[in-house]
Amino acid sequence: MHMTLTRKKQLGLGLVELMVGITIGLIVTAGASMVAVNQINEHRRLMLETQIQQDLRTAADLLQQDLRRAGFRGLAVNGVWAPATGVGTLEEQAPKLATDNPYENIVKTDDADALSLSYFYALQNNSGYNTGSTPRDNEYFGFKWNKGNGTLYLKLGQKDGEPYWQPITDPDSVLIRDVKFQIKTQSIDLGGFCDKPCNPPTAGAAACPTQEVRQISFTIVGEAAHDAKVKRTLTGVERLRTDAINGACPS
Repeated sequence: MHMTLTRKKQLGLGLVELMVGITIGLIVTAGASMVAVNQINEHRRLMLETQIQQDLRTAADLLQQDLRRAGFRGLAVNGVWAPATGVGTLEEQAPKLATDNPYENIVKTDDADALSLSYFYALQNNSGYNTGSTPRDNEYFGFKWNKGNGTLYLKLGQKDGEPYWQPITDPDSVLIRDVKFQIKTQSIDLGGFCDKPCNPPTAGAAACPTQEVRQISFTIVGEAAHDAKVKRTLTGVERLRTDAINGACPS
């Protein structure tokens, strides 16, 4: 007795095989999509962080460069006492007294709308430096943080008493969420440079002059305009090169 074995040819995939294949394909595709999406989001976040960091660094550089000039009077000789010359002759000149620096004041204001820091420094024009006691209109400078639109501004003079503010950050890319300024002052006694004693332990004595060494520290917090989760904080310190002199030696 002979037995004949016959094999049936497979004409296609079974339903179970097809569904298993589709499931595996979907799992692989989902995994690859998640990796791609994560990479795109991470790249976008890094780009936003880089842009914020660059914008904040640029604003801080402008702030520091401008602050270094604060208080500069141009005619430094006016702040120095000079002795009498030609004493006993027809060309005798009286001692030249030092004058106050009209550029030394720094004003900080903070209200619900804005935080600002205002200062002055002398600029030279065709007629030289300012010899008056009031800064010129183009010698008004400062910084302002507008709390409403999240923008930093640089003051570039004024016209008719109104300051001219130039934006130095772009609210379409970065929003300034917080700004802090702190002015630290160290007072140095200059009595040792006076010919006559001052500040003795007697009532009514003249006070010695002092030198005010000023330092400004600042903190700027920026946020990406298109992603509130991306934030960066930048801090800096700048010492004012022009010190304020208060008082004078007893005459």
